[in-house]
Amino acid sequence: MAVDKELYEFHFGSLNGWETFDEKLDQPIDDCCVMAMDFCSYSAFVRETSDIALAHKMLSAFCDGARDILIESGALVDRVQGDGLLAVWGVHHKVNAPKILQVAARIHTLAQNTASVWQDSIDRVIETQGARIGLSYGPVTLLSLPTAYPGFSLLSEIVNLAARLEARADPGTVFMTNRFENLLPTEIQKSCENLSDEDGLPGLKLKNVGRVQAFRWTPPSD
Repeated sequence: MAVDKELYEFHFGSLNGWETFDEKLDQPIDDCCVMAMDFCSYSAFVRETSDIALAHKMLSAFCDGARDILIESGALVDRVQGDGLLAVWGVHHKVNAPKILQVAARIHTLAQNTASVWQDSIDRVIETQGARIGLSYGPVTLLSLPTAYPGFSLLSEIVNLAARLEARADPGTVFMTNRFENLLPTEIQKSCENLSDEDGLPGLKLKNVGRVQAFRWTPPSD
């Protein structure tokens, strides 16, 4: 097997699907969703925190909590990098776009709660709090790595799209591509705002990508 049990379980949270996973490597999986996210103002929080143990506790609260939410939803958690995570749906099961927005809403709540606890432990007010999330939809290839580096890597333009949208997203919102928005029921689409840059042209101009049709969705208040 190109991916051993321990590594597979890290990515999926269980061994369900492990025995046939190699069959999905090195070929496009057409209908996938990629989510990129990060914890807003992480560096600012760390600068104001003299207690390293507290910083570690807060980062763990967000990253571990978000990973649990993603695993529970059936996502492949590709990596935890710094204060952010990257996840993919569609490897084993059909993408459920409304469910993914529910996942995004739970992650936003987790980030806001974590930031609130952290804010209570420092003096300076950190104005930008919560999470940023980018979503994209399309083909993903799980590229098997050389035998010296067992595992796989994501090969896909939509990974880059999700990351670029996450970087542009407002705290507490989801920025999504047009193709992902098209998967949503009409009632949810009505709550998505078509995005454009200040130059008045349609779409967002993303770094190293170009202009992309994109939408903003904000989780409803409880």
